[in-house]
Amino acid sequence: MWSRLKSFFIADINIITHDKKLLARSLAPFILILILKLVFPLLSGIFFSKTGHSLYNYYAIVAITFIAIIPMFPGEVYAFILLDDKNMKIMRIEEVDTVAERKFLFMRMISPLFISFILVLLTILLTKPVPTEGWLRTLFSAFLLSIQSLFVFLFITTLAENKTAGVALSRLYWIFLIAVPAGLLLHHPLNYFAFYSPLYWVAWTWIIPSPVESMIYGSVALILTSGASVIFYRHFVKKHAR
Repeated sequence: MWSRLKSFFIADINIITHDKKLLARSLAPFILILILKLVFPLLSGIFFSKTGHSLYNYYAIVAITFIAIIPMFPGEVYAFILLDDKNMKIMRIEEVDTVAERKFLFMRMISPLFISFILVLLTILLTKPVPTEGWLRTLFSAFLLSIQSLFVFLFITTLAENKTAGVALSRLYWIFLIAVPAGLLLHHPLNYFAFYSPLYWVAWTWIIPSPVESMIYGSVALILTSGASVIFYRHFVKKHAR
């Protein structure tokens, strides 16, 4: 399995490097890191010199929101690869039976989740949005964010028939993302309007001081994402399995 996963990963890298749009999406997380590490401090300094107020009071909200964007990119990239018939004909040429086909689809699903986890964890370590939390809370939050990448992948590959439609569908992720800053800034009961988004619950899982409440919020995020992913998974297999 690992050898097949490695071969798929190498093939994916080759496809991505030859497609400017996929390459741009793959590099986007690193651009977000640079913004948080370089641009945000610069803007904060300028703002402070002119107003006397520091933007660093909002750094955690901005950083968490930026990190919540990251899972979208691996989900998009791998969905667009799967929606490209030319790429899939090349990669699936050895899949001759149902078992091999399902393994192929499973690896397609696992890849964005794994890459998203690495990118999210790397960004957290470099930007430190919630430095007061320990490594266990960090890993838990990184995992919860990473499974959003799987949801994005399943959502796009199930509903879209081509890359153009996939791009349009991927924009719906921003509806879930806007709930993060809105939900963290709005006071009760206005924050109720953000309850629909698993990203909102992940954010509170990350920053809430109480470990018990963190587990509860994390469970809500997991249930919302898993429930939707299971629904799309069934249609995903029917659509893409031969």
